[in-house]
Amino acid sequence: MSSFGRANAVLAAAVIFLLLSSSSSYFAFVRLQTSQQWVQHTFNVQHAMDHFSTMLSRAGRLRSEYVNSGDATILSRQADAVVDIRTALTSIQQLTSDNVTEQDHCRKLAEITEHRIALMDQSIALRRSGKSTLESQAAISRQITVAGDATEAVLERMEDEEKRLLGERQRREGASFFVVSAILLTSLFLALVLFLIHHQMLTDQVRERQRAEVAQRNLSARLLTLQDEERRKFARELHDSVGQQLAAMKMGIAMLERKLPGEPIILDCLKLLDDAIGETRTISHLLHPPLLDEAGLNSAFRWFVEGFAKRSGINVNLQIEDGSQRFEAAVELVLFRALQESLTNVHRHSGAKQADVRLTTSAGYVILSIRDHGRGIPAAVLQNLRHDGTAGGVGLAGMTERLREIGGRLDINSGPQGSEIVARVPMRRRVAPAVETLPSTAQEVNG
Repeated sequence: MSSFGRANAVLAAAVIFLLLSSSSSYFAFVRLQTSQQWVQHTFNVQHAMDHFSTMLSRAGRLRSEYVNSGDATILSRQADAVVDIRTALTSIQQLTSDNVTEQDHCRKLAEITEHRIALMDQSIALRRSGKSTLESQAAISRQITVAGDATEAVLERMEDEEKRLLGERQRREGASFFVVSAILLTSLFLALVLFLIHHQMLTDQVRERQRAEVAQRNLSARLLTLQDEERRKFARELHDSVGQQLAAMKMGIAMLERKLPGEPIILDCLKLLDDAIGETRTISHLLHPPLLDEAGLNSAFRWFVEGFAKRSGINVNLQIEDGSQRFEAAVELVLFRALQESLTNVHRHSGAKQADVRLTTSAGYVILSIRDHGRGIPAAVLQNLRHDGTAGGVGLAGMTERLREIGGRLDINSGPQGSEIVARVPMRRRVAPAVETLPSTAQEVNG
């Protein structure tokens, strides 16, 4: 698997762990909410049992007050208390409907409660009939007490059952919450580790790509340097070999012409030789102009612009500020190649009849500007050129690499009025060769 595929696999695993942690979080919150609901349910059952006990006590107390005082107004309150007892019992039965044990307790509690209510009704009826005696009421009270004890026993068992259920649910929920929390933390940790690994892999890929780009740029710079060396070599060979041979041939034919004056074929050969010598010299100078090494940018620019104007028919306005100064050989060569490539593009693509070339220095930079008055560069092509240097052909790419190699840059601007290419390179002046001085004794001898 490639490094890109491994990085994607690590990222996918990290996303899966994040989804797992999210699911764990969801289930943890659901379980926590369920636990809270069960705790509240237990509290509701306990509250209903407390209310039931309270209503039983109140009904018994009101029964005792009526039996002792005979106040009929107490009976309505006692009847309401009995209704509340039955309502509380119904509520307990509904709340514990999911528990078989508690339902059995509720049935026993209902039987005991109805028996207790019947005893209280019997005691009240006996008092209302006027036949109530201490002995009869005491007997009923004893039965009510026994029923109360039975009620308390059932309620205690129900309370114990609710406490047991609550403890069991809390332990189960605590264990589940611990497991879910462990899964959540583990998933988050693994996702974080995988994200860090993915980031490191991406960083390694970026570094590898940067190293490849640097190697590519170094290779491009080396190829451009070799290209310049080959051009210089070919120019020298054309001038020293082919040029000299053509010149010797011209001398020989000129001698022949003196022996056969006015011979048309000889005259044609002389003219063809003159043209060939001129073309050879032009090609040699275009490959590597000797003026660039001997006289600098001023002379080389003027020679190239004049020749270009003659060959292309494009009027070129050349402006050079402080053309007498010399720069490093690499700077002068890069600027001359930029001029060559730019004017060639103007001739091939712009359709312009006029161009402006300006060479200036500003803020430590040498600035070469070539502007045409043609149709301009299409917007899509211009965007690609500014973004990554594509769509500009080999010439612009080579120009950009040459400038980058010596710390410069290339800017391209275009519009309906035409296009402008601006090359900026750091201004590094050429160091003048040291003049060797003779020793004093030698000066005296020569003098």
